[in-house]
Amino acid sequence: MHLVNSDQPGAPMISQVIEIDAPMARRMLENNPNNRPVRQARVQQYYDDMVSGRWLFNGEAIKLGPDGELLDGQHRLQAIARTSGQKFPMLVVRGLSPDTQVTMDQGARRTPADQLTLTGIAGHNTTMVAAALRVYIPWLEGNLFGDFTRTAVSTTRIVEFATVYPETVALAERFTSVASRLKCRPAVACAALIRLTEIDEDAAAEFLRLWDSMIGLPAGSPILALRQRLDHLHTHKIRTSDRDQIGLIVAAWNLWRRGKSVSKLQRPKGGFTAENFPEPAYPFGRRRGGRR
Repeated sequence: MHLVNSDQPGAPMISQVIEIDAPMARRMLENNPNNRPVRQARVQQYYDDMVSGRWLFNGEAIKLGPDGELLDGQHRLQAIARTSGQKFPMLVVRGLSPDTQVTMDQGARRTPADQLTLTGIAGHNTTMVAAALRVYIPWLEGNLFGDFTRTAVSTTRIVEFATVYPETVALAERFTSVASRLKCRPAVACAALIRLTEIDEDAAAEFLRLWDSMIGLPAGSPILALRQRLDHLHTHKIRTSDRDQIGLIVAAWNLWRRGKSVSKLQRPKGGFTAENFPEPAYPFGRRRGGRR
């Protein structure tokens, strides 16, 4: 398809769908003189979607200038460049004026919450549900000590997971209101409550009741120690990672389940590691295993 380039009369813009593989992506990236810094988390999201088969052609263009300089699309191309033996159809528009680059990526990107709403998977508080799944999915998959960030899970991955496991979405929706009262990041609290409920629904309900209300907690209660620790972090505005908050919640759950007393709840000396990070305690006699 040929389009009219009004900035350069007589010079057409060419638009076509091309299957791009890793070598072609690398060649296109070689002519990338003036672009924003690469966000590796975004590249990783795209790469994960591509190699897992979740990537879909959506008409978004790779945009090139008159001399083939890359104006838009570097994150998609960086992701393709990491693949091996795969091709991905992309709309490529050539011949754009370099001046148009300032207007690119100015639209509002659809968030995971937007996508959950559009697909009808979640009925309310989709922002919290999506945020909770962004914490829950890498935790469930054992990736808390990989490249774990709040944005490491792509929108496509969240929607795919929510479609396959609507019961998890239903649990997330159940906890969205109370999660905001528990002094840690609400998405972390929501994700933790999902996980604990899947392990033992009755015990998780009682754990939540005590964590939320603080009623009847004796000195030495691990839940009291958890609340005091979270209160301290919240009051003094001490920044704590999602991973550390998950670790504290699970440590309190495990101590409470085992009837142990504790005066303070803290991270292990040197912090949480993949080796000492606590796994939520299961009911006696129930073996750990895969989620499904």
